[in-house]
Amino acid sequence: MSGKNLTRRAKPKTDVENGNLVYLPNGQSAKSGLNKSMLDAAHGQFAIVLKYVAWKLGKSILFVDDPKGTSQHCWNCLNKVPKGLSERWHSCQCGESLDRDENSAKLIEPI
Repeated sequence: MSGKNLTRRAKPKTDVENGNLVYLPNGQSAKSGLNKSMLDAAHGQFAIVLKYVAWKLGKSILFVDDPKGTSQHCWNCLNKVPKGLSERWHSCQCGESLDRDENSAKLIEPI
């Protein structure tokens, strides 16, 4: 588990005024504070503790390397069902209808 992508610098916003390149405000100073908080949260330590607690309870933890796109496919038939971030319900032509997060969890669940 890495916070590398979460703590990446904000991309610069530029504009051209009178033939000169001008940098516009991009929220980097606010993101800088957020980055420090994210790194302080010790995600790696959390993962270690989570594994230990799961082991004590007789459970296992599966960390997904690349969860990107898991909510865009149906767990039942694997058809792609595109949806925006604000859409929280998954409905597929195969008849599967459930919460978007539950669909993702079922899709990455080990067999």
